[in-house]
Amino acid sequence: MKDIITTITMKELEQMTFRLLQACFPQVMAEILVEFDTIIAETRDKKRFYLKDKRPLKFDSIYGSVELERNYYQDRETGEYVFLLDQYLSFDGTKGMSPVVQELAMD
Repeated sequence: MKDIITTITMKELEQMTFRLLQACFPQVMAEILVEFDTIIAETRDKKRFYLKDKRPLKFDSIYGSVELERNYYQDRETGEYVFLLDQYLSFDGTKGMSPVVQELAMD
């Protein structure tokens, strides 16, 4: 262990750690979103929102592309088809970009 410490600088360690975190981000973000979507599906108003199927979601984040399948519902009151996950998170998944990426693009 002592040999490893003497061959790496703090700057190199920080850069390596940051790259590893960047590489993990898309998978972790997808897992979190799937978990949120599962909770929403279980607690939704089942009389109002009919679970139609799952649809793919792919969007660019500041740390890479995130891909997952999310639930697609029909609102029985309005007849519209919606992604409740998107509504809960105030997110338009059809744009293909996270809100942070959208803000950066505007700047």
